[in-house]
Amino acid sequence: MSQQPTTAPSSWDRAYEFKVVVLMTLGFGLVGLDRFILNPLFPVIQKELHLNYQDLGLISGVLALAWGGASVISGPLSDRYGRMQVMLPAILVFSLLSGVTGLATGLVSMMLVRCLMGLAEGGYVPSSIVATIEASKPSRMGLNIGIQQMAAPFVGLGLGPLIAVALLDVLPSWRWVFVVVALPGLLLAYLIFRVMRHAPVSAVREVQTPVKFKDIAPLKSVWVTALVMV
Repeated sequence: MSQQPTTAPSSWDRAYEFKVVVLMTLGFGLVGLDRFILNPLFPVIQKELHLNYQDLGLISGVLALAWGGASVISGPLSDRYGRMQVMLPAILVFSLLSGVTGLATGLVSMMLVRCLMGLAEGGYVPSSIVATIEASKPSRMGLNIGIQQMAAPFVGLGLGPLIAVALLDVLPSWRWVFVVVALPGLLLAYLIFRVMRHAPVSAVREVQTPVKFKDIAPLKSVWVTALVMV
């Protein structure tokens, strides 16, 4: 594993850019899959755990709120300590918690697991976006971010129901579906560890210019894009 800082090379490494974009896209796809696969499985889960669709709203809502809160916190942590230091634990945790979802016994345990999972996914998202930016040639930055961002709805909402139904046909229970979809995240964490350039914490701190919330608060683009996301 290379121990180089995450600054842009003088001679652009297109092969490295391609690898990072692919890995970050796969990661975003798994975030979407782990988050949204609950929806097509819910009719089966509902019967076993005696839940209703209001409960589904609560389960989905607590994950989304945790995701949003964690993103605000993990972004500055990623700037201070490095992308890998935040991203890898986040991938491992949300993948494991996706599998742990299969152990839920009722509404409270399901909400707790999915809340923790939202915190981990919120930790992954800002780091992965900035990792894509740092690896991208400026002329391809928008394209690469677009490719990465499309993965969550494409995999989670588009392929998720197909994957859920296919796995239900071959697995003994919906609980095992969550275990299976957790496995790719563990493999992805290993690949990211092997492929991404890893800057020591001291090097990261040297190249980062501290920015406080009061510095970005006047920026209209921040508030406009936040409202658009809502």
